[in-house]
Amino acid sequence: MKVIVLVVCSLLGVKGYTITQQTQLHANLSSGYDRRVRPGVNRSFPIQININFYIVSLKEFSEGDSKIGVVGSLGMEWTDSRLVWNPADYGGDLFKTSLFVSDIWTPYMVLMNPYEKVKPVLSSGMSCAVVLNGEVSCLPPDLYEATCDADVTYYPFDSQTCTLKFFVPGYFTSDILLRPASPNFRMELYEENGLWSVLSTRNYYSVNVFGFEELRLEINMRRRTTYYIASLLLPIFFMNFIQILVFVLPVESGERVGFSITVLLAVAVFLTMIQDKLPEASEPNVSYLTYKLLVDMLLGCAMVVAVVVAIKMYHKTDNHQISGKLRAFTRRMNICCKRKQSAVYIEEKEKSPVKSPEKSPVECVNDEGDSNVTWNDVGKAFDKFFLIIFFVFLVSNNFIYLVAMAAIET
Repeated sequence: MKVIVLVVCSLLGVKGYTITQQTQLHANLSSGYDRRVRPGVNRSFPIQININFYIVSLKEFSEGDSKIGVVGSLGMEWTDSRLVWNPADYGGDLFKTSLFVSDIWTPYMVLMNPYEKVKPVLSSGMSCAVVLNGEVSCLPPDLYEATCDADVTYYPFDSQTCTLKFFVPGYFTSDILLRPASPNFRMELYEENGLWSVLSTRNYYSVNVFGFEELRLEINMRRRTTYYIASLLLPIFFMNFIQILVFVLPVESGERVGFSITVLLAVAVFLTMIQDKLPEASEPNVSYLTYKLLVDMLLGCAMVVAVVVAIKMYHKTDNHQISGKLRAFTRRMNICCKRKQSAVYIEEKEKSPVKSPEKSPVECVNDEGDSNVTWNDVGKAFDKFFLIIFFVFLVSNNFIYLVAMAAIET
């Protein structure tokens, strides 16, 4: 079998370069090569660097820290006329090799808006592929962490847009042109994030006020809201309507004030949790959810005061005179019930064969209401009043919030 392979190889003239030939190629390429000078025979023309970004995953996005972390590779390609060779001089099939970044000229590209310290995209330990015609391509993988101010106006139904800004310090537009090879990120290797869905991406360049070209990688993403609806919004809505049950709780239980304060503290805990997640900034806007919880807390404080007022009415003795205004207020809160009683009374009187010159049923009920109003009745009237008022306020607060959130989808 070995004899057959040798015969075939000899007939076909198969050639292969050796390690000695590749070492000689590297030595010849580096001889007289100055990595401090950018490529380009005609210095009046800038060198163009074509760039692709291959995103692998969205590691994190922290609203509180104004930070985004993206894992990916920033592919760069350019032509260096000093790295050209003839394959016939090196075994005939040496068309491509790899050279370390420390041995050739590479753009000292850095992230312009890093979250921590500035570091080059290409480090000295990396290598780049070089083709026989001088084309150089580098594909350095890294975790790119940049600053990104979050707009939490519609949290947790928000969308965020972050931009990674790269540039090569020391080179103006007359020296280097940064050009995206694709208008969007390359998504072949992307793995979906559990909290964020990527809506769109964009690659473009711009020139800043100092004359440097910037390569900008823009990513637009939307928060996945299922978790936040189940663990945040629904408990808040349920607590809102649990609060008003304090006016249905019997005074004799002695738990009214404790119940209202407990629910108020629960709202305060949710407000603290949300504030810990969001940035401590007033611009561009404060979250609508923060305003909603603030209104919930104010209503909770008002309910505590209302509960104390109602309890005070319940525990007043008959020695304290009930003012005319309180009597009128109590009669108005109970007027629906009284009119229902009077209607029943009229029906019974019409069925009775005996007619008597009495007052009308409504007048009779009103007279009895004025004379028999007690502090207990006043307390019940206040409970009904507060129940209706706070129910309207809570429904309005939740309705306004939901309408504001629904406006995002439309």
